[in-house]
This record gives sequence, C-alpha cells and structure tokens, in this order.
Amino acid sequence: MRPGDKTRAPLRTGELDQSVAPLQLRLTVVFHPDRARIGASLKLGALNASGVLHLEATTLGRNAPLFEDGLGLNDPHISRRALTLRHHARGLQLFNASEISYTQLGPEKASSMSLSFLELERGVAIRFGHAVVCWLRLAPELASGIAPESGEPVDDSVAGFAGVSPQASNVRRLISIAATSDLPVLLRGESGVGKEVAAAAIHAASTRSEKQLVVLNMAALPETLAEAELFGSARGAFTGAEKRAGYFADANHGTLFLDEIGDLPMSVQPKLLRALQTGEIQVVGGKPHKVDVRIIAASDADLDDREGFKNALLQRLAGITIDIPPLRERPEDLGILLANSEQTRPLLDQSMRSRDVAAWASFVYDALHQEWAGNVREFLLSAQRFALSLRHDTKNGLTKRHFVIHRSEDNHSEPKVLTDAEIEAIHEQAEFEMAETARRTGLSRGALYRRVETIPGVRLSADCSDTEIEEALGAVGPNLSALSRALRLSKASIANRLRLMGVR
Repeated sequence: MRPGDKTRAPLRTGELDQSVAPLQLRLTVVFHPDRARIGASLKLGALNASGVLHLEATTLGRNAPLFEDGLGLNDPHISRRALTLRHHARGLQLFNASEISYTQLGPEKASSMSLSFLELERGVAIRFGHAVVCWLRLAPELASGIAPESGEPVDDSVAGFAGVSPQASNVRRLISIAATSDLPVLLRGESGVGKEVAAAAIHAASTRSEKQLVVLNMAALPETLAEAELFGSARGAFTGAEKRAGYFADANHGTLFLDEIGDLPMSVQPKLLRALQTGEIQVVGGKPHKVDVRIIAASDADLDDREGFKNALLQRLAGITIDIPPLRERPEDLGILLANSEQTRPLLDQSMRSRDVAAWASFVYDALHQEWAGNVREFLLSAQRFALSLRHDTKNGLTKRHFVIHRSEDNHSEPKVLTDAEIEAIHEQAEFEMAETARRTGLSRGALYRRVETIPGVRLSADCSDTEIEEALGAVGPNLSALSRALRLSKASIANRLRLMGVR
C-alpha cells in the first residue's frame, strides 16, 4: 500500500448484493464432447418471493431449448425429447422422456426424481446420453458490483479465476473491485481453493500489473530469518548475515503475496503492521526506507480466533476480505476448471476417441458427487490420474481410491424403520422407480430389493409376465404413464419390456 493511503471499513464478499434477487433455475453444461460448450448455461425458470416456481421450458432435448451460446444440447446420442420437468408446490419433478436414449439423475443415476426447493438449491447432476453432463440448480442472479473508489459498475469478466457458478462470479466481482484499489486484501478459504490464483488475478488486473508479483509462503519461512527475509538485512547484522534486499524491496512498486499469513511469527507482526501503516520498512542492521508495495495475504485459518495473531494487524490486512468458496459449494465449475487448467486442458483434446469421451463424462458425473476435501488441487490431480488410467487401460484403478464419496449427515444417523405399507406408499409416490424409492427411504438399493421381496404391493419387472403387459396394453393403450399405474412398474421398466417384446 502507498504511504498515506487511508484505512476504510473492510469490504467483504457478501457486500456486493444490493438486494435479495429471486432464485433462478439454471442448467449448466459441465462436460460436453465439444469442449467449447463446457460452461454454457440456460435459464429454465425462476422461483419468486411467494415460493412459486415458474418454468420457461418443460422439456429438454437435443435441439431445444437453446443455451445462452445459441445452441441446444447438440449431441446425436440425445433424444429430441430427453427430459421432462414438472413443478409442484414443494419442488420439481424430473422424468426421462425418451425411450431411445437414457438420462441419468443424481448419485443414484435414476431415470426420474422428485426434488424439494432445498435440494434444488444444492443442485443435481444430469447426464444426457453417454457424453453430456449438466448441473441443475436454483441459485440467485448476482447484481453488478460497484467499484469502491470510482463508483463505476464492475463486471465479473476479470480473467484468472475460472468458474461459471454464482460463487465464482461473486469472487471475480470482488477481484475486479480489489484491482481498482491499493487497499490490502485478505483472501480466506480452505486449502486448495485457489487463493494464489485469486491473488495473481488481482495483481494482473491492477495498475501494478507491469511490475512484479512476489509470492512468499510464511509457513516455509524460518522464524529466526523471517524479519531479514521480509525487510532485508545489512552485511554483518547478525552472525553469517549477508546483504539482502528482502521480499518487500523485491516487490517495490508491485504486489507482495503473503500466503499462510497466520504462520507469521509474533515477533515480526509489529514490524509488518508498521510497514502497512507507514509504507516504511526497517532493514535488519540497516536504515529504514520507504517502499511502495501492495499487500495481499491469504489464510485457510480463522485469524479472528487464531492465538498469537494480533488483532490490529488483522484489521489492517483486511482492507478487502474475499472468501473463496470450497469446490463442493460450486460443483458446476468442475468442467470449466478441467477445460481451463494448464495441467488438464491438453488431456481434453478434440481428438479423443469416442470411448474416451464417454469415460470422461463418467468421470465428471461421478466427480459432481464428491466432497473434494482438497478442493481444486485435489480434483485436478485426480483428473490427471484418471487420464493416466485411460492411457494405460487400468480400468480407473488409479483414481477410485482418490475419490472421497459424499455422505450426508443423515447417513451417519440410524435409519428410520419403515413399515411395509409406508414403503409401498413411498414407492407409488416415486412412480415405481426403485432408485428414487431408495433415495426417499434412505435404504441402499440392495437393502430395498431384499425388503420388497416380502411386500406384495411392490413388484419388479421380472414379476410381470408378457401376457399381463399385453392385457394392460389392451385395457389402457400404449401410454407409458397409464401402463405404469396399471402395472405398478416404472415407465423405464415398461419401455424396456416393450422393446424386448417388439412392441413399438
């Protein structure tokens, strides 16, 4: 920061929202055989303040509706009518609308699913055909931010921090705002979320971009040498001391990024505070001198509660505070991260064999259901291992052990014991889809199949003879919904049986 700059109240991530916007139902392409399509988005509807969901489209298919890039899903393996959406008072129902191409929904890869509004806010993965993966989610539309010094509107087009989620958009808005100022910035977030990427983006968009961005990890700095490394030292200042300019001098007229700032030794904190307040550094064994350095600090710890970290220094560092969200809160960004990363972009070249396209789609679909405790860093490393397994035909063996399967808190509690009548009623509400019934009851598919063997009102496709299906066709006609109710089987099961019987 330049000498004489004034301290202002910290600007934090949430302060851009001028009002609470209605939630939008958006479908985002997370993986596509045409890599340029990854990140394309489509507004499907909106949830108003009264809790009513208005749908702008009720059927999704190969050619329509159009995404914001002017194209549909555009894959020959997707039916013209692939998925049907139907809203109800408490959420949204999704149904596979095609008898030719399959559509998978959620972690259970179901063909139909009912979701509450709360579940829609968390989002659900959808796989169309064998190679297109999307993320459906209720999320707010962010308003434009305002630059704190110029008062001019800013957008989220700043380069460097990739993502199409509302969270990524909000981070880019704050990066754009931070770039207009010389205020210190504090980046907060879990390990691996991209704090150094955000720091580089702030520097690149600022007036200091022609000067150097100096990166220093405080955790790697020995306490005995921290002061000399930061502020420089004169020859002979201490035993073995050589003349050293120091990181502040190296970053003069540029930006100094102090990663893991929570590990800064207490003995050095007052000197860093003075440098921030006055723009003056004290060389060890030498004379003080002025520097013009913009400070960006980062921490994965809560510095408010960090023992040994001075509150005065924290307040000075947090001129602008940007919270970088974990990857599990923005799964729709997985595809963009995969396509934009220098480590993984070459792995997605357009010459992939068709088999590899489907394999990558499976990888991304499964990745959407992981926690990713190591965030972006862990995800990209897993993608590189997956590419290696494809290259050497290891059947994904290199990657499976690196997936952390998401388990909700409910899965750790004792499951509710359901009566046969309750399971039968839930199965009917789930339109006889076993995967959806398993999801609603909290039972594994294996446990559900074992349980329904003793429930007369719940039947499997194998329990239904061809003769019974032919009789139902004569009674209600070829309508799948009517056949489903008559036979108490899912529409997908009936469609499959009809194909096997040669009935069109």
